[in-house]
Amino acid sequence: MNSKAIALLFAFLFNSFANICYSQSTALLEYSAEYKASANGLGATASRKLTKLDENSYRLSNSLEASLAGQTLAKLEQASELSLQDNRVIPLNYTYQLSGVSRASHAIFFNWDAAVALSTEDDETWQLQLEEGVLDQLSYQLAIRKALIDNIEDKTTFSFAIVDGDAIETQEYRVIGEEIITTPLGELSTLKLERVREATDERVTEIWLAVEWGFLLARIEQINRSGLRISLELKSAELDGNTVSGNN
Repeated sequence: MNSKAIALLFAFLFNSFANICYSQSTALLEYSAEYKASANGLGATASRKLTKLDENSYRLSNSLEASLAGQTLAKLEQASELSLQDNRVIPLNYTYQLSGVSRASHAIFFNWDAAVALSTEDDETWQLQLEEGVLDQLSYQLAIRKALIDNIEDKTTFSFAIVDGDAIETQEYRVIGEEIITTPLGELSTLKLERVREATDERVTEIWLAVEWGFLLARIEQINRSGLRISLELKSAELDGNTVSGNN
């Protein structure tokens, strides 16, 4: 159960926010980041990386490993290849692989010429009609970054269409305000957000983004329907070759 909780942490995390800042006039900055995760006392380590493949193509990857007494309980690998076209994030393909105590796999291939996405989850496959702006569980994180950075109208809520198994769902996020938090890197000035859910939904998701470091993901906390508390915190990172640090 605890290993599944750690896996849920990253299944959620990778549906939350990316660690990169860009604007209309600059390319995406390559980065790498290390995190510590916990779920009801069970710990795990995680990493994220954005790699530039060519002038307009990138690969965003995430990994998680949860161990106990030297034994690996769960390992998660996730990646999205995408391109930037006319200042828009365009997903090309996405993969998700969970192994260990729990096993799961998911892949999405985007055929924009045919306006179709082929979504595969374990042994099931679905064909979904695409409209402009549809994203996967990783590429939409970059779209959220862009929405915040290009937020010239001071919007406080943002909605995104995301492929999720056999459907395309809408996720909405709301800006709560600025907050200084204490992390292993020192104090970071952050922007706090939350995922918007139905009033009857007991789940809580809160996200803190480091404002001075390109809105790098600094912390995330979630409480699920069963009351399980899941958290993730930034341990170390490099953004465009610069070591991320806080104020001591």
